[in-house]
Amino acid sequence: MAHSCKAIITAEDGHSFCAYLATPEKPQKGGIILIHEIFGVTPQMKTLADKLAFVGYKAIVPSLFDRIQPNACLDYSETNRGKGLAGACKREYILLDLEAVTHTLNTSITSVIGYCWGGGIAYFAACNLPINSGVSFYGTQLSSYLHQQSKCPFQFHFGGQDQTISSEIIEQVRVANPDSEVHIYPNAGHAFANQARSSFHAASNYLAERRLLEFLGNHIYQANQLKT
Repeated sequence: MAHSCKAIITAEDGHSFCAYLATPEKPQKGGIILIHEIFGVTPQMKTLADKLAFVGYKAIVPSLFDRIQPNACLDYSETNRGKGLAGACKREYILLDLEAVTHTLNTSITSVIGYCWGGGIAYFAACNLPINSGVSFYGTQLSSYLHQQSKCPFQFHFGGQDQTISSEIIEQVRVANPDSEVHIYPNAGHAFANQARSSFHAASNYLAERRLLEFLGNHIYQANQLKT
């Protein structure tokens, strides 16, 4: 069983923001930063953190919109409002906040997983912060970050029917990250891993979760071997 609580984190510039923290009972495998969609820290994001804590990871969901709108948790119908919040976030502040999150986790091994807007931010974080592995689920705005290289092993998941991410962008991802895993789910659309949305695709999500956990396990083991 995992324990969860609300955490208050302070970035280097003095900004304080909220996060949802889920901690496993058994010894921790490592820490995971979950980066939310344009809808903020939704119940679905908290559920994902709880699931990861249940299998042994210390998982945290920081509210990266807190500099603009504290405690943002939007309805899935509020797409335009969510895009506005995401567009107002400045990259330098996102990095400051995520760096503070790594200190709060205080784990020797840290991974980052992002969904939608958060999928692009997860890649951005892996290019700029001391992260051991990263995962992007249908990350948007990835082309804005592909001039940088991830400093750690990275895994990408895309829906083959996703109307928001073109095949050209996926090819750009492959070219820019030749050593990364790129998985495409032919029958899935955008947000196929979100069980709270009509776009949820159970079969694709099941396979993606298996690949995710295997990827995390492999790279956390390798990172631990390097530290010993």
